[in-house]
Amino acid sequence: MDPYTPAPDPRGWRRGYLAAWVAIPFTVIQIWAMAIVLTTARFDGPAAVAVPLALSGTMVAVLAGWRWAWRLGRKASEQRRPALIT
Repeated sequence: MDPYTPAPDPRGWRRGYLAAWVAIPFTVIQIWAMAIVLTTARFDGPAAVAVPLALSGTMVAVLAGWRWAWRLGRKASEQRRPALIT
């Protein structure tokens, strides 16, 4: 163990935990909304293009939210160490 490594900041874990609590309801709402759209939409005309675009937008939004939650809790609070000169 490196004696010069700073101790991990417990606030980073708390921020990630709270971010996950924001991302979980958002994910559930997005999945529910897309399930409703997929069960009620008719796939002819412009809807044949709009539904796949909406589905891909939903997937991107959910992945971005979870990436944000992961990064916020992972290393947001770590301090950078100066490079060792050898």
